[in-house]
Amino acid sequence: MVSGQPNLIKNSLLSSSLIENIASIKNMFESCEDIEYKHMDISNVEGCLIYHPGMVDLQLLTEIESHVVTINEHHTVRTKQTTQNVIKKNFLPVSVKQSNNIGTIVEKLLIGITILLIDNEDQAYMLQTAKYTGRAITEAVTERTVRGPREGFIEDLDTNLALVRKRIRTPQLKVKFLTLGRQTNTKIGILYMAGIASEEIVQEIKDRLSKIDIDGILESQYIESLIQDSKRSPFPTIYNTDRPDKVCGSLLDGKVAIIIDGSPFVLTAPALFVEFLHTSQDYYDSSLAATMVRWVRFLGLFVTLILPAFYVALTTFHPDLLQTTLLLRIAGSREGLPYPVLIEAIFMVMTYELIREAGLRMPKTFGSPIIITLALVIVGQAAVQAGIIGPVLSIVVSITALTSFIMPNYAFHQIIRMLGIPLLILAGFFGFMGIIIGLMFGLTHVISLRSFGVPYFSPVSPAFYQGWKDVFIRAPWWGMKSRIPGMNINNFHRSGEASSSSVGSKEKKDE
Repeated sequence: MVSGQPNLIKNSLLSSSLIENIASIKNMFESCEDIEYKHMDISNVEGCLIYHPGMVDLQLLTEIESHVVTINEHHTVRTKQTTQNVIKKNFLPVSVKQSNNIGTIVEKLLIGITILLIDNEDQAYMLQTAKYTGRAITEAVTERTVRGPREGFIEDLDTNLALVRKRIRTPQLKVKFLTLGRQTNTKIGILYMAGIASEEIVQEIKDRLSKIDIDGILESQYIESLIQDSKRSPFPTIYNTDRPDKVCGSLLDGKVAIIIDGSPFVLTAPALFVEFLHTSQDYYDSSLAATMVRWVRFLGLFVTLILPAFYVALTTFHPDLLQTTLLLRIAGSREGLPYPVLIEAIFMVMTYELIREAGLRMPKTFGSPIIITLALVIVGQAAVQAGIIGPVLSIVVSITALTSFIMPNYAFHQIIRMLGIPLLILAGFFGFMGIIIGLMFGLTHVISLRSFGVPYFSPVSPAFYQGWKDVFIRAPWWGMKSRIPGMNINNFHRSGEASSSSVGSKEKKDE
């Protein structure tokens, strides 16, 4: 880590004295013993290599030192211009750049670049010796598919960018870089498709990113929480994924992607509510199969959200809606239980949350959703035998726990699971009316949200019927000739007739 130094030092320039230049860099890296300084002679003039041994390719550095010996043997007469030419020639194929700004030199040094300083020169030579120390490209972890690409993003920005470029091979894919974090100096990449993405949204994202003032950016969630529209809303208004194909699909739909160095999760915006219920697998299966799976996913959403609340309301306030046989069985199973059904439900839900959290910390072999659900069933069975809860409630909570894993996006999965708790409490006090009131407030909130100016519940509200081909169903590709309406994109047509006009007129027709 760079010690806290005034910006005056970081923005200062090199002098022609090697001793002064080394002192300036050492001053910035005070008490940083992981930075090495190797003095050497270059054409009978003193020089110094500065590098971080854990970030550079040491074998390449050894080759560079051998080239220095070659310089000493063949170039005894030295001028400033000939030294520059000799260094660039003898250090090839290593890329060599120059700078006289100490701040730039320090920034490059911390990403694995080797710095060469020479006496009587006010320019530093920056040698491309960085080595990659991250993990290899593996299968995406959070959004797995049966059919489709297996590659997933990793923690290296350049690699992630290459995974996107490999799929979208056109200069229309634009990339802009920013550096955020006063201490971490994290590199951020902004990706968008020129001619498709809205210029207003692209500029808005750039403006929000440029206003970030924070010590460090260690993960993409830092960026997500700082630039999203409704910071107090529990619903995520920026999508995150570790799948390159998902990001490419979003870019082709006119969205903007944000790649953060050090994070395997890429952000895409604007985000829509229905997007969190879609998966990449939907677009690799047949239209009919994908549509059926989407309906199952919507059913899983409602089961996770309201099933425990529905059971509590039904048994507490509306038992007359049950068949007599079922009512008698439930009443018989609850005979002698010490607590009301609401307390039992809260106990079981909190037990599930504890088991789920423990499952996240378990080794991968023991942390699968099935193992977590089985643990909940075992605990529930023990509670039933102990006479603490009823057996029907144990089944209800187990089904809810299992269906919660249907939702593909982890952030959305967390929110829906948590929102079931206030609905459960409302059902315990007000019955079905409490559930309806809770759902109405939730729906009103979702409809009022915006993601970079785009309605969060679009294309359902406001209604763009053309977009419903990819909401409740997944129409065949020959039927989805237009992109998602409602985002003010420049080119509304995905296939067929090309249009260079704004989407505004098209959306009005769809309405």
